[in-house]
Amino acid sequence: MEYVAPSDVEDARRKKRWAMVVGIGIVFVVLFVISGILFAKSWQSPKPKSQIYNVEQPPVQQQTISSVQGKYLFNGTVVIARAVEKYAQGDYNQPFSQLDTFNHSAYDGWSTDFECPITNNVVLYELQISNLVFNCRPEFLPGLTKYFNIFDLANNHTDNQGGQEGIASTRKYLQEAGAQYFGNYDPTILSDICEVIALPVRIQKQDKTEQRASLPIAFCGWHYFNYNRGPTEAELAVAKKYAAVMPVFAFAEIGNEYQPSASEGQRTIAKQIIDTGAEFVLANNPHWVQDSEVYKGKLIVYSLGNFIFDQIDAETQRGVSIDTLITIPYDDNVAKWLAIGNSCQAFKDSCLVQAQQLGLKKVNLKLFYTPVANQNGARKVTHKATPEVQKAVEDRLNWSEVSKQLGQ
Repeated sequence: MEYVAPSDVEDARRKKRWAMVVGIGIVFVVLFVISGILFAKSWQSPKPKSQIYNVEQPPVQQQTISSVQGKYLFNGTVVIARAVEKYAQGDYNQPFSQLDTFNHSAYDGWSTDFECPITNNVVLYELQISNLVFNCRPEFLPGLTKYFNIFDLANNHTDNQGGQEGIASTRKYLQEAGAQYFGNYDPTILSDICEVIALPVRIQKQDKTEQRASLPIAFCGWHYFNYNRGPTEAELAVAKKYAAVMPVFAFAEIGNEYQPSASEGQRTIAKQIIDTGAEFVLANNPHWVQDSEVYKGKLIVYSLGNFIFDQIDAETQRGVSIDTLITIPYDDNVAKWLAIGNSCQAFKDSCLVQAQQLGLKKVNLKLFYTPVANQNGARKVTHKATPEVQKAVEDRLNWSEVSKQLGQ
């Protein structure tokens, strides 16, 4: 048996102990690294709210918006042609020079029944008188669109400059001027009956401040004066499609000229339009203010008369505009409508389809109406009417009874 010195035994034992210490240290280092990795992953991984420190989440901040409001002036017939053009004598702001008497700054929008194609054509004054062929010069647009931002083209004179060519020119000029528009003189062009308008509104906050926004509303227009008939089912169905999703503001060119009250034919057409789901019907064509009524809780005004025109008798030289205040309680659905509002400014946009795809519901409108009389006519600049004319116009509308029926 080989002899082993005591010193060698002690060295072997020392090396064995040292190897054990090193091994244990390595194990501790590995465990420490693994623990660090697991700890880091635990911070990166989302946990259910109930498991995060077991602390109850703070409540959602209280809504600071109370409602959405808008104030609009829906006006009668405007024709910046014939004698209106002649007596402006090259001053393209002259026909609008007294419109501030209506306190224009108090409104979010003005609309008009615009009975005049806008083209560069030159139509002699005498021809416009003898043939009733109108043309509105584009030079009037800056002054016109300073006040009016929504144009109804569904009437019997927008075909005066080449039919669809003339109305295409009108749209082009209005678009370049930043205005919105709807309607066509031809009611059989179903795709032109309704257009989603990005209606300017004001978001009312609880701290009494306001924020500007746009709310999609369908504006629909029908012209039947030259067609000697009422609407077809297909023409009414267009409005029904929009009314299923959003409010519809309806406008119609109906009725014989120069009559103080609506015919049965006018009443039938207006009520058919209300039956599609429209919020109201404002009609034109007679050039005189006619009566109004309430049907199924909705306002119908059968003729607003003229707003800017050159006609000469007393009845044609007074008109009525409908001051309309809308109020909408604010909720999540309204917020979603406002979110897509600006996308509805373009002509022939996909706003209706977008709203349908998002599953948006029709907003709950409250409307309050006030008639505002005007005075206009040959060699006269349109301005707010005197108290005497205002009373005469309200009497023609039978407004005291109508306002009661509206619950105002």
